[in-house]
Amino acid sequence: MKTRQILKHTVLACLLLPMGLQAQPHHTSFNISLFGHSKSVRGLHVGLFSATAKEQMYGVQIGGVTNAAGSVRGVQITGITNIAHEANGLQVASLTNACTSPMRGVQFSGITNIAMGVKRGVQFSGVANVCSSSMRGVQAAMYNYSDTLSGSQFGFINVCDHHPRGVQVGIINISKDTVAHKIGLVNVNPKTRIDVMLFGGNITKTNAAVRFRNHSTYNIIGFGTHYMGFDEKFSGALFYRIGQYFPLSERISVSGDLGYAHIETFQKNSDSKPERLYSLQARMNLDYQLGKLLGAFVTLGYADTRYYCHNDHYRSRLIVEAGITLKAK
Repeated sequence: MKTRQILKHTVLACLLLPMGLQAQPHHTSFNISLFGHSKSVRGLHVGLFSATAKEQMYGVQIGGVTNAAGSVRGVQITGITNIAHEANGLQVASLTNACTSPMRGVQFSGITNIAMGVKRGVQFSGVANVCSSSMRGVQAAMYNYSDTLSGSQFGFINVCDHHPRGVQVGIINISKDTVAHKIGLVNVNPKTRIDVMLFGGNITKTNAAVRFRNHSTYNIIGFGTHYMGFDEKFSGALFYRIGQYFPLSERISVSGDLGYAHIETFQKNSDSKPERLYSLQARMNLDYQLGKLLGAFVTLGYADTRYYCHNDHYRSRLIVEAGITLKAK
């Protein structure tokens, strides 16, 4: 009787195994090759050119050019690109990391990180991070984008559609709602009014700038030319101003701001004509709205200009400026 049962189970196993109904799935625990291709890996997977795990990759995957896996729990390290459908761990690439579903863990790349959502994790890259769904974690790059930000963005340009909580810290912060917390030189939301400013003055003779007005504050970024005068060689300045305005009527408002200007004279450096300078400035402004799109303003202020190298005083001047504003948004 016992012999019959053994034969019965043996025959049944022989019939089921070719049909792929094994009790335990097959896993590769150690694989090193030029083009590493496995169904599932639990351990170390190394491909001198590429390493691919069709289903699961639990452990460490190293590819000279690319890594690809269905589900990753562990580490992917490659010279160019990591791709995973699901990721719970660490992706490190010199070019790009990509995850086609919401990930948990860390993406670290030299150029870009892309994920269809970050449940809890960090995206850190040299150029851009993109999260097409909810971002619960931290993004740090020159450019950061997320659909819904429930974490933090640190970069030169930070963009999100929705921002229920968290903070954006950067040079330019943009969100499509008004509840976002932003720390930066320019903060833009749907209620931000954007004006183009064209004006002349006695400091930089011709100027162009963009003004971003929020509820009661504003930022201005712009440039001016001929700082040393029209009779000298070309010189110019880049400037940034931050201030607050107070409406007196529907058409008239007054404002005050503080600013910083970097000045380039493009001349051989000397005490009388330095190559570059910086200037700390304060202004009071009066704006009059001529129509829906066109406005005019006059400015009075004071500028203290100094040398970069030893911080000594170069000159001080009253500021007198006047120009027009064109509504862009």
